[in-house]
Amino acid sequence: MKYIYRNLFVFLIILFFVNNAIAENEKGNIKIEVLGFENNNGMARILIFSENEKKAFPNKKDQALMKFIVPIVNNKVDFEFKDLPYGNYAITVHHDENNNSKLDFNWIHIPNEGLGCTNDAKGFFGPPSFDKAKVVLNQKLLNLKINMVN
Repeated sequence: MKYIYRNLFVFLIILFFVNNAIAENEKGNIKIEVLGFENNNGMARILIFSENEKKAFPNKKDQALMKFIVPIVNNKVDFEFKDLPYGNYAITVHHDENNNSKLDFNWIHIPNEGLGCTNDAKGFFGPPSFDKAKVVLNQKLLNLKINMVN
């Protein structure tokens, strides 16, 4: 009887570690539909940040997890991030109307080009925080809508 309990205990420990290893490797996709571009001029610049890049969000584009440049068709963009590990993410979209690879501002430092963010998060006298914009990827496909602010 003592051997049965010991074998059962060993089996449960192995099962626990295998289950955790499988859960850590789960991946999914985030599909975004970005609406409200003023026009089809230029390109949409899309950045995704994970919890690891939280402090860089949203301004430090060089520290983003991934960056994409996507054409705008019919004043909208459809895009899918594939094979992301389950976790927390925040996405920003910039309408680079003049294709100069930067966000343009007016004389009082208000953006001249459209911006969008997951959860339609907005900041108060500045950009939104990662926590306001974060979404949780914990399924195979997460569908999101982002509305541009022009």
